[in-house]
Amino acid sequence: IAWSRVELEQVRLLTLKAAYMMDTLGNRAAMQEIAMIKVAAPRMALAVLDRAIQVHGGAGVCQDHVLAHAWASLRTLRLADGPDEVHCRTIARWELMKSKL
Repeated sequence: IAWSRVELEQVRLLTLKAAYMMDTLGNRAAMQEIAMIKVAAPRMALAVLDRAIQVHGGAGVCQDHVLAHAWASLRTLRLADGPDEVHCRTIARWELMKSKL
């Protein structure tokens, strides 16, 4: 529960930072943060759900339990706005541009 809360807070703060940047500097200035959210939020949600499944043991993966359906739905979310690799490439490009490499 504690680790799930930490991860949730990390993504929440990143989202707030991106929203602030969008409001004050414009969407282009927040592109890197937006890409990071698109990677971090679905991964965090899957990790939290995976821990919930682990706690429930075999019942967590049973089709009678909502957790199995939720996991399948969340897994597709990681592909909805493009695979993580596409967003990671965007993040890496911005980092390299900032460092002038």
